Amino acid sequence: MKFIYGLFFIPLMACQSGQRENQLPSNAYRDLLIDRVVWEKGDSKNVKDTATNLHTFTLTNTSDAYAYRQIEVRFNYFDSTYHKIGSSQKILDKTIGPRAALIVGKIQDGKVQAGAKSSTVTIVNAVAERAEPEK
Repeated sequence: MKFIYGLFFIPLMACQSGQRENQLPSNAYRDLLIDRVVWEKGDSKNVKDTATNLHTFTLTNTSDAYAYRQIEVRFNYFDSTYHKIGSSQKILDKTIGPRAALIVGKIQDGKVQAGAKSSTVTIVNAVAERAEPEK
């Protein structure tokens, strides 16, 4: 009977995940959440200049184990039929700690393309640093 209990408890103990989050490798695309996205066509001061793209969004780090910095994002632009008509990439020189949120406001991204009706923001890459555990 002890043998049967042993067969039951050994796999149970071996399958405990413990600190599974700490064992996962960093992945900025998985860990960084973009929401509250606003895209505006900024007004130009001069008549000769064209309007510029202005992006505002919130970035949330869902990881318990990693902080991220040098966050690279991609802005995609679409026409009225949702065909992609352009894109660009920017690196945000900001750091976001584990389980933190960061408001990213008024990023200028060049001139508005003719026919652009909507925009998306996507995480491309970021530099990950293991965060110190809280005591």
